[in-house]
Amino acid sequence: MAEKKIFPALLFDTRSIQRYIYSGNRLRTNIGASFIVDRLFEDMLIKGVLKDMFGADSFPSDDVWDSSRDMIEPWANFHECCVAYVGGGNAMLLFAPSEIDRRVEVVERFTRKLLVERPGLRVGVAFGELSIDLETQSLDQDEIDQLYATLKRNQNNVFPAVNVPYTGLTLSCDVNGEAANFCDARNIVRQESGEHQIRFYSQEVGVKAHFADDANRDLKRRFKNIFERKQFDAAIGDYDFPTQFDQLGQIEGNDYFAIVHVDGNNMGKRFRDECKTLTDRRKLSREIKRKTEGAFAQLLVRIIKMIERNGFKDAIDLNENVLPIRPLIIGGDDITFVCPATTALMFTTTLMELMNGSGIDCCGGVAIIPTAYPFFRGYTLTEQLCDAAKKSMRRLGDGVRSNWLDFAILHGEQAPTLEQIREREYRGARGDMHFGPYRVDNRDATSSAVRRHNIENLFECTRQFKSGSIANNKVKEMRAVLQHGRDEAQRFFQQLTYQDQHLPTIDDWSDYAIDLGWSNEREPRTPYIDAIELADFYFTEVVEQWQSLT
Repeated sequence: MAEKKIFPALLFDTRSIQRYIYSGNRLRTNIGASFIVDRLFEDMLIKGVLKDMFGADSFPSDDVWDSSRDMIEPWANFHECCVAYVGGGNAMLLFAPSEIDRRVEVVERFTRKLLVERPGLRVGVAFGELSIDLETQSLDQDEIDQLYATLKRNQNNVFPAVNVPYTGLTLSCDVNGEAANFCDARNIVRQESGEHQIRFYSQEVGVKAHFADDANRDLKRRFKNIFERKQFDAAIGDYDFPTQFDQLGQIEGNDYFAIVHVDGNNMGKRFRDECKTLTDRRKLSREIKRKTEGAFAQLLVRIIKMIERNGFKDAIDLNENVLPIRPLIIGGDDITFVCPATTALMFTTTLMELMNGSGIDCCGGVAIIPTAYPFFRGYTLTEQLCDAAKKSMRRLGDGVRSNWLDFAILHGEQAPTLEQIREREYRGARGDMHFGPYRVDNRDATSSAVRRHNIENLFECTRQFKSGSIANNKVKEMRAVLQHGRDEAQRFFQQLTYQDQHLPTIDDWSDYAIDLGWSNEREPRTPYIDAIELADFYFTEVVEQWQSLT
């Protein structure tokens, strides 16, 4: 029988990451918060608590989490503690069996350090044991599942207070609503030119803003290294990432930007199937992160080439040497970025195709919102859109690889959830007026019924609307017509025929053109409303320039 060694274990996770990062409508604080979360375990746990407890000499960083040592099993022979795994918002520590259990001390020191140096950030922890086969280094998956189950149970039962309470008698922070106990004497939160006025914010906002510049420098350095390593035929050195939402390139009269969330498909299953040892988990986590960052770097190359060719033209209004995109999270298979509304679907489909080409299937959500719209609500909608895309992916079954994208355009205060928005504003007398989600990877399908949800059909329909297949005033009228019954639609399309106008010619949508813009299905829907709404954010020449770079 194979010999197993049992190690006391700690499993940490970061809670409410989205609320921590995306609360408030200042891009600087979002940027700083993302940087804090990304480096949380390395800076606070490994370099902070563990090295302080166990000593820098006996706890070298290159022995716990370094890509050059991915074939080393530090848990096979260590003195007191080692970092077995970091990734996906989790960190796992293993401890040498001993009469003295130091796990509680680690948790106490770590959470105390966070309260002082990273206020507002919540973490969870689970205590357990993990047995490793000394011959094969394989894990007991049931034990790992039990650790995660304990973590989930603690999340539902323990609610840590990590901010100074707001009593109603103290000043309220105008960014996140917490008690304003931080004096911004150096203007690190606002970073606005002109007359300086001292303002008060919460400590949480102050810490986030403090790390914004470090975050931008780190992001620039990471992608500069990728550009050099891959020898791209473009340089990122002269370009900076925006630090304010109004630097993204919104144009006058179209003050919208987009929040984009792209997430890998079935990653939990992939880790369970492919990772028999902790070394396997480390290697796969690094591999996915490397491919995701590489795909985003390729997207940046395309953007830089477009800027240098003046390819964006009237679609965006850029400040000099500022990129029209800012990633907020690039963590493993998970990417969130902001960009101008006029380029959102173009950037997102390209990124998803690049990720798919590197072996990562994914789904995405795009929320196009006014610049002044509450950012956290916009991001929440983006996550719901991504979930809707994943539902379409799952309908095809486990054996079918597919990549889906859904989007929504908000023009002001609307219902708080995607389901309510679709029910109130996209239900017509004849059926569903939203046609998505759309498939991004389905060009080679032979059946028109399979291809009908291809994203290319949406783009082509929008292009034909913009090129004048129907007069612009008739396009706007068509949205109201499709919302009503068959008789009104019949009169409208007869009028188009008399005026020698016609619906866009989309081969995969021929059935919809025959039945007055609707499908003759058990659950009827029309594909034309999405194209009509997208037309305000679609620039034909820009799209053609973008496609010429492939």
